[in-house]
Amino acid sequence: MLQVEGLKKNFHRIEVLKGIDMTVNPGEVVGIIGASGSGKSTLLRCLNLLEIPNAGHFRFGTLDFDMTKVKKHEIMGVRRSTAMVFQQFNLFKYKTALENVMEGPLVVQRKPKAEVKERAEHYLAKVGLSDRMNHYPSQLSGGQQQRVAIARAMALKPEIILFDEPTSALDPEMVGEVLRVIQDVAKEGNTLIIVSHELNFINEIANHVIFIDDGVILEEGSPREIFFSPVHERTKQFISRVALHDYMI
Repeated sequence: MLQVEGLKKNFHRIEVLKGIDMTVNPGEVVGIIGASGSGKSTLLRCLNLLEIPNAGHFRFGTLDFDMTKVKKHEIMGVRRSTAMVFQQFNLFKYKTALENVMEGPLVVQRKPKAEVKERAEHYLAKVGLSDRMNHYPSQLSGGQQQRVAIARAMALKPEIILFDEPTSALDPEMVGEVLRVIQDVAKEGNTLIIVSHELNFINEIANHVIFIDDGVILEEGSPREIFFSPVHERTKQFISRVALHDYMI
């Protein structure tokens, strides 16, 4: 279980996160929604300690620490147990798809090369890229590159996979292929936290939805509660912009 309490994050004088409390249980798919600039991606980066919060307490497995006093071994502990899928893929351009997926288990986890290669081939096959293993990122479409990024995350066998707007950099026709892969990852019982503007997809895949507005959790609940019977007026306003029933993958 992941639990954060009182998480705050400032950039200079701008308070981006103003006190976030959240709990994520094993096997849960948590969707985080909200307007651009509301703090969604910053929250995700704080959970992975890519950004160090200005306040907050963190509990995750055997880890339990004040986020403002986090030590190097605690940061490494969080990073070994989580994986991030970014908006812009972040693949090594001079490494093949296979080499990109192997990088984390080899360098971070220090696993034997033969084991890592087998694992990487397995996860590339799971995202439908068996025939692209030896291709470089420049030889892959945006959707294929994001699927490599998802395979890279899965190859680390993390306790939680964090998705930061995984389709925002894709052409519209490539969005569906990536969302289908994420849906398959969720069906396998993985714990996922997904920041996305694809509200219809979040409605379909998430067990729990968090609506963030201006750096605070304004409302949270089941997808049915948030998307079809929200309580807060701001949530209603935000949800009304999307016709959920029009969406298919």
